[in-house]
Amino acid sequence: MTTTQQISALIGENFDTDGRELSGATDFESLEFDSLVLVELAVILTREYGVEITDEELAETGTIEATAALVNSKSRALTV
Repeated sequence: MTTTQQISALIGENFDTDGRELSGATDFESLEFDSLVLVELAVILTREYGVEITDEELAETGTIEATAALVNSKSRALTV
């Protein structure tokens, strides 16, 4: 399972997505994620992946795929 698929699954499990099919192109605005939801998602991702993710970074990435790329880049930085 790719990081994009894992994050899509985490979002589906933790937030009401009205049964929508989530993909890498799904953006947080279309899911109507406000700043509080982004804070909550940041905490979930930080706990799940062991890297510091902030709500500001999530707002900048905007999509599930870009968030996955951020998580992957931070994870690689830890192993170097």
